[in-house]
Amino acid sequence: MLFRSGRRVRKFYYIGTLNYFQTGTGRLESRDFNGEFRTEFQTSDSLSVQYFKNYDFLEAPFQIATGVRLPVGPYDWQQGQISYTAGTQRRISGTTTFAAGSYYNGTQRTLGYRGRIAPSVHLSLEPTLSFNWLDLKQGAFTTKLVGTRVTAPLTPRMFASVLLQYNSSTRSYSTNARFRWEYQPGSELFVVFTEGRNTAGTGFPTLDTRGFVVKIN
Repeated sequence: MLFRSGRRVRKFYYIGTLNYFQTGTGRLESRDFNGEFRTEFQTSDSLSVQYFKNYDFLEAPFQIATGVRLPVGPYDWQQGQISYTAGTQRRISGTTTFAAGSYYNGTQRTLGYRGRIAPSVHLSLEPTLSFNWLDLKQGAFTTKLVGTRVTAPLTPRMFASVLLQYNSSTRSYSTNARFRWEYQPGSELFVVFTEGRNTAGTGFPTLDTRGFVVKIN
């Protein structure tokens, strides 16, 4: 549902979603409710406030982090979240999010940013930052996801991009490099290189996966 407003505000949004899942025997397996109120400004920026209420039944122990395992049983938790999105017309755009509340049998706080930084027309950065602080009965831990995509248009029909990312929960680095060339209208050449490395051991990160793909339309 949305309503239009005045000079500074373009639209108000009221959104609600509910997902409800049962097993074949009729037992509640999971349920999640999300309510959101979002304000979209005339500048294309937006401010969102959300409320989450979730239920999950674990049929088997769940290892949520190294050395932290949730036991079998029902879990009911709720969180609040506030997000601000800067419009794509800005040199620095994207969404900054903060969330806090309960999580399974403990608490969680989350701070994140995902967006785009355009220092020039020939270069853009798309950083991703996500930090989660969790304090559960079985232990407290922090997860971090840090990465960025760098895109450089070489010509109007040719660009190269590189995605670099580190995930602390899996203790791994990943790289994705892509080259695209539209050598004639409707015909394209793609070259993609991917690599994943693990930092769990000592010394230089060990190789987990590597791929090289060439595609022509």
